[in-house]
Amino acid sequence: MAKASVGAGFLAALCAFGFGGPFARAAAPTTPASYTLTCPASGDPVLVDADGLRHRIADPVDRAIAARACAPAPGGATFDVVVKNSGAATIYVAFTNYTTQQPGVINWAAGCQGKVVNQQLALAPGASCAAVVPVSNGIARFCASRTLVPAGRLPNCNLAQTRNQTMIEVNFGAGANGCYPASMATCAWYDISVIPQNCTADDWKRNKCANDGGASYNVPVSLSCAGQPTYVCRGPRDGTHGAADYPGKCGDPAASCVGGSQSCDNAYFFPTPSPQPNSQCPDGHVLRIDFLGGA
Repeated sequence: MAKASVGAGFLAALCAFGFGGPFARAAAPTTPASYTLTCPASGDPVLVDADGLRHRIADPVDRAIAARACAPAPGGATFDVVVKNSGAATIYVAFTNYTTQQPGVINWAAGCQGKVVNQQLALAPGASCAAVVPVSNGIARFCASRTLVPAGRLPNCNLAQTRNQTMIEVNFGAGANGCYPASMATCAWYDISVIPQNCTADDWKRNKCANDGGASYNVPVSLSCAGQPTYVCRGPRDGTHGAADYPGKCGDPAASCVGGSQSCDNAYFFPTPSPQPNSQCPDGHVLRIDFLGGA
């Protein structure tokens, strides 16, 4: 068997999201750091503990990530993303290349490819899908809706603001082209934007962008990466942050900290907050996008 070249963050993500049923004993090891992802010549990848015992990976999303690590997709550097629907209704998730304004290149796990309709991933309540994203997408956007964009019209997350949709901004990088430090092989910068379409920093100072098209928000979402800040933004829209109809449970846009707590800023309400509510998901880690229940 061969060992896959993956970072500790990848293994931590696997452990955090659950693996089940050891092959050799009933109780799983208690030291996650001792696990090594191992790629058999045939069959599914497994986790091997410090005693050399193998443990199967029960969760289908984690299995897909492990399979990706054992057999990297051809065609250049990639980054792992998992999308989950924790809400009570089916959602339709789109992915857009910011530069081309066309659907971005994203390779969904085998069990999810059949869920793609008109370039949108249909996710039932409780469902998750793993994906491999070529970092050549560069600047990209995810967005979701509870209604399907019909055939004949492609989804375009670049237009999220004009359609008052929650915008998940992900900038993929490789080495010196976008990562910090430049020695990092790949990375993904991530944030949530609820900025109204015509909002500027001056508008925010004047009246919190009250007359700029309304908040770019339609579904609650959480963004996370092991060891990095988690951003949570959800409604209801209750006037907490002014007349632009921003979601009320999206952190404090005036805070001096970002992510991890609702007392910190969790999303962009206007273009130039300080500090900036965005973070880098490092090489070997998994960016997790969880569309939440609620308003």
